[in-house]
Amino acid sequence: MSGFVRATGFYEKKKKEAVYQLADYYTLFYFKYIRNNYGKDEHYWVNATENPTRRTWSGHAFEQVCMDHISQIKYKLQIGGVLSKEYAWSISADEEKGITGAQIDLLIDRRDHVVSICEMKYSVNKFGIDKGYDEDLRNKIDSFVNATDCKKTVQLVMVTTYGLKPSKYNSLVNAEVELDDLFYPV
Repeated sequence: MSGFVRATGFYEKKKKEAVYQLADYYTLFYFKYIRNNYGKDEHYWVNATENPTRRTWSGHAFEQVCMDHISQIKYKLQIGGVLSKEYAWSISADEEKGITGAQIDLLIDRRDHVVSICEMKYSVNKFGIDKGYDEDLRNKIDSFVNATDCKKTVQLVMVTTYGLKPSKYNSLVNAEVELDDLFYPV
């Protein structure tokens, strides 16, 4: 009830199998960066601009912002009036079945028989999809479709801070949502 924990349903699973996440921004920051570092370096956060730990935190914080603004994502996709349910999804690798592991932060399962796979990526500039990341995206889509036997149309939505860099690998992307779109009043 306090909003500190978010329960996201898991696609095609019972309600009790939801993914539970700590959703309070400060509490997440405190447990990751303050609790064990208190008093060690009072300027750590300012000096750690290019630190991998800070980039990781920025990515997680961006995903949290996206999850708190699903209605704006739907508005940008022009599906605000379409009945939908939002889910998380993941699968472990299974060599016998030919499935490689995959994880999707946000699925929007729409009443118009479309499933939007939302991939959220934080970047300080436009985000670039290269050959390796293109393969990862294709794996996520293939794993989802094969594991769930999904018969709906599947579309890939990139949610990024500043959009995508032009690339020959962008053809897989059906729609883009940028950080500014998340703050559009709906």
